[in-house]
Amino acid sequence: MPDATENAFEDAKTVLSEHFLNYAIVVQYDDGSVWHEGNNHLVEKALYQEALQLIKSERSWEDGDFEIDWDDDDDDIGWSTEVDDD
Repeated sequence: MPDATENAFEDAKTVLSEHFLNYAIVVQYDDGSVWHEGNNHLVEKALYQEALQLIKSERSWEDGDFEIDWDDDDDDIGWSTEVDDD
């Protein structure tokens, strides 16, 4: 790892440790390889699992088919959403 990159990691760890009890850092290099580090192995693993669940949930929400049916029969401004689970 080049010195500049190593210094950036050390700077990130210093800032995170000042503000958080536990942290995890994940980076991907230009060649696709991944480097990760945390200050507590068990917490690091839990943070990765939580992040993965959040990503899956957000992608599921973004990929969903939603249809808005406007209710033109009432004077109220009403709408409902239907989710197509197919």
